[in-house]
Amino acid sequence: MGLFDNIGKKGNAGELRSFSYSPGYCDMMGAGHRDCLEKNDEGQWVFISRNRENHSEPFMVTTYAVDEVAAARFESFLKERNLISLSKRLDSKEFVTDYSPWSYGIVFDCSKIGGSSFDDYCISQYRVYSKKDTELLKEIRDMFYALKGDVISEIEEKD
Repeated sequence: MGLFDNIGKKGNAGELRSFSYSPGYCDMMGAGHRDCLEKNDEGQWVFISRNRENHSEPFMVTTYAVDEVAAARFESFLKERNLISLSKRLDSKEFVTDYSPWSYGIVFDCSKIGGSSFDDYCISQYRVYSKKDTELLKEIRDMFYALKGDVISEIEEKD
């Protein structure tokens, strides 16, 4: 039995490596938006936002400081509420070809509990979610955006 088989049970996730969210856009013009919580080279949590409105523009990458205590609370909340279990929801019958769907990406280092160093889970728009699931996703998203602290840097990133 693999670790993925156990994700319906609380406490099976290792140490959080990253959490990302893409809000979903009608991006025929090449818009792109993605926010990520990850550790920098110094081992500190940072919140990175990558945004552009069309394909002719560079991505604006803004890095924000994150309070370590708040990041630890966020990680604990993800585990307590067993967010990764939503990655096993059934596919829906919906699909749009000219649209970038919303998605969450979660990566855990499970090497200390018998898994790999990059166990990743995706929660995406084209699945069947209950009202309770949808409320949990909103709560997680609100907590995620509340992690953004002071701006550390802002740079243009060309393709």
